[in-house]
Amino acid sequence: MVITVLAWLVSASFAQEGSTSAASTTVGAPMTLRDVVLPGGELVAKPIEGDPAMIVQVIDAIRHGDSWRYTFRFSGLEPGSYDLSEWLVRKDGSPPGDLPIVPVTIETLLPAGQVTPNELPVGWLPRLGGYKVVMSAAAILWSLMLLVLIFGGRRKKQKAEVESVPQRSLADLLKERLEAGLENNVSPQQYAELERMLFSWWRKRLGYESIPADEALKQIRSNEHAGPLMLQLEQWMHRPAGSRQEVDLAKLLEPYRHLSVTELEGLS
Repeated sequence: MVITVLAWLVSASFAQEGSTSAASTTVGAPMTLRDVVLPGGELVAKPIEGDPAMIVQVIDAIRHGDSWRYTFRFSGLEPGSYDLSEWLVRKDGSPPGDLPIVPVTIETLLPAGQVTPNELPVGWLPRLGGYKVVMSAAAILWSLMLLVLIFGGRRKKQKAEVESVPQRSLADLLKERLEAGLENNVSPQQYAELERMLFSWWRKRLGYESIPADEALKQIRSNEHAGPLMLQLEQWMHRPAGSRQEVDLAKLLEPYRHLSVTELEGLS
């Protein structure tokens, strides 16, 4: 009698371990099923062929007496009720035999009677040509930005280089020529040319272009800014180099200190 009871308890325990409650998930949503005890040799997932309704993976297999305890991961591709054991085969290639049913249910999120998803609404991407057009436009925009950065940087660098070069004033140019004159390196013709340039420049600057040249020259000689250098040039033109006296060039050139060289050179 005792032996009979013990045999019944063992068989009941085996039956309880070998049975599994139904697992449920939706189409395409993977699910893990643990502690599934199946008798016989070790089982592995059946190779995928064609378009299966179910994809099954054996995540773990642990020896459990004459059976194995499994952890499965499965994903249903079509709605319905299935037996997961149909996607299992013996690892050693022997027939699987009569395996207990491992029920799973794959549900759908689509409305009743609808078997395919809704069509995507037509948006601006299909009308323009889709992904390729967007990527092409992005590549063109990126290239334009790169060109702007390259050439914009070069222009800024060139501008900075130009601004870093000290600008010569009109006084600097006149000083060079007057110092050369003091050293007798300027001919009377060159003095006359410099006098003509200064006369033309002052005549335009003081607004004497409408009056006769001789009257304009008289007015320029009497001007407090223009007169000193004009008179000094006339003295040097008509006086031998050896008899020229030292003069205060800084004082003579003060009216030209903040004027551009191009203002005078444009009249040459």
